[in-house]
Amino acid sequence: MELAELKPKKVFGFFNELTKIPRGSGNEKAVSDYLVEFAGKRGLLAYQDDLNNVTILKPATSGMEDKETVILQAHMDMVCVADKDAKLDPAKDGVDAYAEDGFVMARGTSLGADDGIGIAMILAVLDSDDISHPMIEAVFTADEEVGLGGAIGYDGSRLKGKRFINIDTEEENHIVIGCAGGCRCELSNKCKNTKTEGNIYEISITGLAGGHSGMEIDKGGANANVLMGRLLALASDNAELGLGTYEGGTKDNAICTAATAAVVVKKKQGKQFEKTVKAFAEQIASEYRKSDPDLAVKCKDKGKGKLEVMSTKDMKRFISLLNVLPNGVAKMSQIADMVETSSNIGVVSAKPKNFSIVVSVRSCRDATLEWMISRIGMTASAFGTEFATRGRYPAWESDGISDFARSAKELYGRMFDRDIEIITIHAGLECAVFSKKIKGMDAISIGPDLFGVHTSSEKLSIESAAREWEFLLGLLKL
Repeated sequence: MELAELKPKKVFGFFNELTKIPRGSGNEKAVSDYLVEFAGKRGLLAYQDDLNNVTILKPATSGMEDKETVILQAHMDMVCVADKDAKLDPAKDGVDAYAEDGFVMARGTSLGADDGIGIAMILAVLDSDDISHPMIEAVFTADEEVGLGGAIGYDGSRLKGKRFINIDTEEENHIVIGCAGGCRCELSNKCKNTKTEGNIYEISITGLAGGHSGMEIDKGGANANVLMGRLLALASDNAELGLGTYEGGTKDNAICTAATAAVVVKKKQGKQFEKTVKAFAEQIASEYRKSDPDLAVKCKDKGKGKLEVMSTKDMKRFISLLNVLPNGVAKMSQIADMVETSSNIGVVSAKPKNFSIVVSVRSCRDATLEWMISRIGMTASAFGTEFATRGRYPAWESDGISDFARSAKELYGRMFDRDIEIITIHAGLECAVFSKKIKGMDAISIGPDLFGVHTSSEKLSIESAAREWEFLLGLLKL
């Protein structure tokens, strides 16, 4: 079924238009211009800044002029992931979205419902002439997926509203009032290189479930970078090993689903090396049989030859870091059954002359986030590697449930005769940044059910999106 045929018609119509616009992080100019053009066609005042953030203003409807101004906010960028056989590159072509069995999905790529559906709902409100609402300040931000850069650089002084509705939550049964802060930590090193002769192998670890490194870090699933680190450590203990190249992960904030390494082994040790890999494959298949049933380890013999590799000293440094850097849950919350602090070994690459390891760190407390960053920095120092941080953003530390959040919870219950939880989450939300810019901000985050976010299995529940649309319209009248 075509997206334009789905209901609510306007919401899915705008979402369908967004799927055609490439909007990976750092490449939001086209979608930013689309939003400005949208506003111009409807006679709405719009601002576009140097970061491609867009603000659109819509006056209150008749009878709502005295109501408090509401800020509606969503982010423009998406995580672009594609299967190897995908016909489209979402970073260049957009996505091929379709509806089936109650869900919207994309063929072979991530869908971009995070946060395209949030944008679509806001546009549907702005496009309406029959929806009651107060003065609306619609804020669309850039570079959310790579450190909330657009929100951090946004000039909050132009905003008048205090009531803030972010539409970027991935579970309908939650109203979010707090979130984790985060940072990308990068360890890098220049390496000495040499050529080694022997049996050349290509090792691959694939088929992992992956997922969002914040929302799904507590599921107990495997990280391909961690597994490859274990395998390389084991193999180097049992054979004279040389490491040529390594590639693992595609996004810092996604749990790594695949990693590959090119290695060379002394000629007489090839069979033993193959046995080591086979035994390891059987071991981890058993360890992760529930969380990652499709996990596969393969060892392809590329024949005898010479391979350019990093020095043994640099290889040991690289392998050791993959094994000692923190990955997974570091600390659970003391006040709720949720993760407080975690880290994810996201994107790893190595060549004979250099390597880079990026760790995505999150915490619901700014002080604990600092501790995790310093912990990784100390590890880098101990191993003699360069260390840098980027994309730092604060936590949205909840001070309790506001009247707005309580009213939203009661409204949802009345509308749909079902309960909804008020929670804090382990993913990052731009509310954290805006809470520092807008004194007295009263914010909630909502959104429809999304599954497999940041993967090619991403899907959006159509029924859930329809309910959240009605919920949003109700919130505008509170």
